[in-house]
Amino acid sequence: MKKVVILLRLLKKEDEKDKETFGIREDVINALKNYKINYYLIPINTISNDDYDNVIEMIKMADGVVIPGGNKGGTKMEFNIIKYLYDNDIPTLGICLGHQSMGRTFGGVKRQVEVHKILNKKYAHYVNIKKDSLLYKIIRKERVLVNSRHRLIVENTNLSISAYNDEGMPEAFEDKSKKCFIGVQWHPESIMDDDNKKIFDYFISKL
Repeated sequence: MKKVVILLRLLKKEDEKDKETFGIREDVINALKNYKINYYLIPINTISNDDYDNVIEMIKMADGVVIPGGNKGGTKMEFNIIKYLYDNDIPTLGICLGHQSMGRTFGGVKRQVEVHKILNKKYAHYVNIKKDSLLYKIIRKERVLVNSRHRLIVENTNLSISAYNDEGMPEAFEDKSKKCFIGVQWHPESIMDDDNKKIFDYFISKL
């Protein structure tokens, strides 16, 4: 059975601003449970850079990696892992903060956009998908509804930007030369309609 690594990060509840815990949104696990795979977790926020080789040994056991959302990211360890995934063409799906970290690994710069922190809505706005992108090949639509739970965006990355919102902000990154190297700013695991399930279907198909 195929194996997927999920990079575990710190989460913070909106109503408990001083409390943090390691975890992952249940939506991510539930989305992956739709497929015949095994998954295991690596808590990247507490691992020192000296343990990089040990982390890579664990990643080598996997057929693909999910880099989920959360409250804390952008560490040297995370960037190094993403670069390893890219260089070794390991199927990778980045979600929200994971998408941002992918973009920053390849030269992107983060910018704050508080207006896009829209909680508890299945759909918040549309994204426009470039027709020559891999994301379009996967979803087969130029415009789809997504949710929006982020405070940051990443611009000027060297990855290809495959989708924008109506304000012109990047919403998805990719590299078509890889089996699957895709990051999306929204949370497809919380929607799992026909459009967003296709993103997971494609990721799993490349394991």
